[in-house]
Amino acid sequence: MLLTTSLTAAAVPGTAFAAPAASASAVAASKVIVVTSSQAPLPAPKTAAAPGYNSMTLVWPAFGDVGRWEVRYGTRADFVGAKIEEKVNSRWIGGLTNATTYYIQYRALTPVKGQPWGTWNRSPWSATLKTMTGANYPGAFTPLKTKGGTDSITVSWNKTAYTTHYTVLVADNMAMTLRPRTYRNITGTSFTIKNLTAGSRSSYPTFIRVQAHNKTFKTRTSSRITAYPAAPGVRGTETLTVASQNLLCASCKLSGISVPHWNTRKMTHLRTIKAKNPDVLLLQEALNVNIPGTRNTKAMTDFQGHLKKAGYALDRTPEKAGTQQYVNRIAYKTSKYTLLKRGTFALPVAKGEDQRGAAWALLKSKKTGKQFYAVSFHVSPKLPVKGAVSKTSTMQLIEKRMKAINIRKLPVVSGGDMNSSFYVTPSNLPHEAMIKAGWTDTASSAAKTDFLYPTTNSFKKQQKSTFGRIDYIFTKNIAGTVSYENVLDIDRNGRLRSTPASDHNMVLAKVKLK
Repeated sequence: MLLTTSLTAAAVPGTAFAAPAASASAVAASKVIVVTSSQAPLPAPKTAAAPGYNSMTLVWPAFGDVGRWEVRYGTRADFVGAKIEEKVNSRWIGGLTNATTYYIQYRALTPVKGQPWGTWNRSPWSATLKTMTGANYPGAFTPLKTKGGTDSITVSWNKTAYTTHYTVLVADNMAMTLRPRTYRNITGTSFTIKNLTAGSRSSYPTFIRVQAHNKTFKTRTSSRITAYPAAPGVRGTETLTVASQNLLCASCKLSGISVPHWNTRKMTHLRTIKAKNPDVLLLQEALNVNIPGTRNTKAMTDFQGHLKKAGYALDRTPEKAGTQQYVNRIAYKTSKYTLLKRGTFALPVAKGEDQRGAAWALLKSKKTGKQFYAVSFHVSPKLPVKGAVSKTSTMQLIEKRMKAINIRKLPVVSGGDMNSSFYVTPSNLPHEAMIKAGWTDTASSAAKTDFLYPTTNSFKKQQKSTFGRIDYIFTKNIAGTVSYENVLDIDRNGRLRSTPASDHNMVLAKVKLK
């Protein structure tokens, strides 16, 4: 909306000596300035129409046979620094700033008789017009740009027209409602957001918008951008490749989904393991049930035999029927590592559930002697996100138990099915608990493959790119991650090229031990 014009009745007379210096567009050719101060002040000018955003056209009454005028205008009532322009037919002034108050006067120029052309009598300045240019919406944004720093993101944008200042809006979800933060009165075109909730170790995004404002607080808002801080720096000397795989047990069924037979899925698992060649494999749902269609062929006993042929050993033999041992396992390459210690500890369960537990193993490199812990966990999907017995308390318990076990503060890799993703509400508290405790999500690596796809696939051909990971590999006392992969046989259109071995994808991380 364009603002209205008002008139100030009092005259502000001026003289050639009291008036500010003329601009380049002022009359520089005048040879003699004669001020006719005895004349009554001219009436204030008016605007021919509502002022524009950066210009306006003036009108004033005729003054005898005068055909030449001077106009002065500026943003101060005393006209200090005002611009002076000579006008003949035109009454237009431009180059103004939108949503800005201007003070405007004019005066008549009449030739001095007997003097060369360009020598004028100048009337006193007219009464003053006080008016405001139109308040235009700020100009359009081009796409925002971001650059990640350590636990920080710098966002930059184009300088938008008709803008006096900016606001940066930051949040931890796409709706911009989770932990929203507002940074106001930014006059430049870049801003660094520090102390991110989702810092460099988290792998999680931050969502950013920028608002441009003019003096009347008309606002234009940019498109939202998804941004990440810089990946943690990688340090270490010995490469370790870790995979986590929820196998989907041999007898497991999924509601409304056709699951291939275990014998088919088993061979797909083994091909994936061979292709990705992890040094350590963290297994979930490694139940030693009868293979469907057989009388006494145990799934994990059989799988253990195949792993042995591929060069892997399990931390523990598969459980015996009826013993209800914890069913998470850790496989490791026997050519590279020696098993020094192993153990399990119970994890929280929902009422009526079978017992759950995490498996841990202390491994030693045969080449360098470096030692590290590996942990495999599976959080109950039936637990609430928060509370005394919850998914969050499960991850906090893993941190507590491993802190007590790992008194030497050796490197730790911990992976499994956390049954909690970016989309849970109020937020992914189990993940946040791990980051707060000093763990690094390996998906924070600068080198990521199929990172945005969920780690569950539901055996559907078409996959959707989202933030829906529920399978994770975390590290502690390890600096950064060399690479991360959500292992999918997928084409550029997001369609699976082959049937997966499980409803969970393998997740794979390469790190370096110090």
